Amino acid sequence: MKQLSKEELLSRMEAINRSNALIYFDLNGIILGVNDIFLKAMGYGENEYEELVGKHHSIFVCESYARSLEYEKFWDILRSGKYYSGEFERRKRDGSLINLQATYNPIFDDSGKITKIMKVATDITAIANSKKQLEAINRSTASITFNIDGFILDANDMFLEAMGYKPNEKNQVIGKHHSIFVSYEYSKSDEYTKFWQSLNSGKFFTGTFERRKIDGSTIYLQATYNPIFDSKGNVTSVIKIATDVTEAINSKKEIDSLSESLQVELDNSKKLKDSIEIEKNNALNDLDIIMKKGQSELIKVIVKCALAVIIGVGIVTTMLYWMAMVTGHETQIIGSTWSNMFSVLLTNAFSIVGTIMGIKYATQEGSKEK
Repeated sequence: MKQLSKEELLSRMEAINRSNALIYFDLNGIILGVNDIFLKAMGYGENEYEELVGKHHSIFVCESYARSLEYEKFWDILRSGKYYSGEFERRKRDGSLINLQATYNPIFDDSGKITKIMKVATDITAIANSKKQLEAINRSTASITFNIDGFILDANDMFLEAMGYKPNEKNQVIGKHHSIFVSYEYSKSDEYTKFWQSLNSGKFFTGTFERRKIDGSTIYLQATYNPIFDSKGNVTSVIKIATDVTEAINSKKEIDSLSESLQVELDNSKKLKDSIEIEKNNALNDLDIIMKKGQSELIKVIVKCALAVIIGVGIVTTMLYWMAMVTGHETQIIGSTWSNMFSVLLTNAFSIVGTIMGIKYATQEGSKEK
């Protein structure tokens, strides 16, 4: 490697200092110096160097790790002249966690002796948290990743299991098109083409989707199709996160079917009730007609009886009068007899009229009550 001049080295160090968090330690882990970016990243104010200088690196880690054999080996490696690189979880001033992408670099003097250790770090907490969230999602939900053309790039075990595959059968899915999960008719439809065009344009989809498992059976997935963008805003892939809701959908269908059947039975019951009501009303009307007819017949009988009485009285009176004439009795007797018979006739006539009026009144009252 070309030997750099002191000016070049200083220029490069200044560039690193402006863009990265820097901290220096002696070989025992005591802090020698820090830059402003490191102070800010760890929750310290600007120029609060004295809050860190002279303290041990262990203030950035939890107590159990600081006392562990692993932590001791970590410093042994650095003191041996080897560098250490990776992602590190550290503690900020307030005790909260920060994730650093960092390199611990031994610094040598002209004789090749290690004099100190420089740590160059970048805060990747946001990335680490996103990664943790994805890992949590991956453990609890089915997920599958497609390229922009719909071909499968990856799928987790939960997705494979949901679709009827075994965990070691991922190779049967990778490289195939998303259309293996939908019906042939839908895969050839304009709707399906527009679905992927929308995803490629950056739109996401969420909802309940009907899909096909490896054996052809139906599965319902509550899912979101999420486009993944690069730094320039271009869609590079699509990740689908899904939950199997087949049991819930089928249960809902059964409930809907039962509800429809129940409604049909209720409608039929109403029709039966209406029919019974009609028959009841018809029967009551028939009974009313019969009763009215009976009353009319009764009145006719009474009238006939009344007429018979009148005619009978007339006949008897006539006979008495004729007998008086034949026997020579006085007409006074005949008049008295006729008067008595007329009185009987009049009394019966009023009685008949009263009976008829009573029946009519009762009939009218019954009609009003109805």
